[in-house]
Amino acid sequence: MARHLDTLLEGSPAYGVLDAKDGVVLFRRPGHEREFEAVAAETVQRAGIDYEAIPLENEHAECDRLFIAPLTEHRSFDRTD
Repeated sequence: MARHLDTLLEGSPAYGVLDAKDGVVLFRRPGHEREFEAVAAETVQRAGIDYEAIPLENEHAECDRLFIAPLTEHRSFDRTD
């Protein structure tokens, strides 16, 4: 799942990425509604141990943003074996 999350954070033509307190927000770019909905649905489905994904809707009940909060923090000074 971490690889999927890293890929998401790179952004794409369908969405941008904003840093937010305690996570990040993916926001839909105009003209890419279907692609963003697919990315959001897959991200929510894959959420679990590494992160939580919360879809956010606009006034038309369309998912136009996705809040992603990491559940585990990997620090650069943590020991890896």
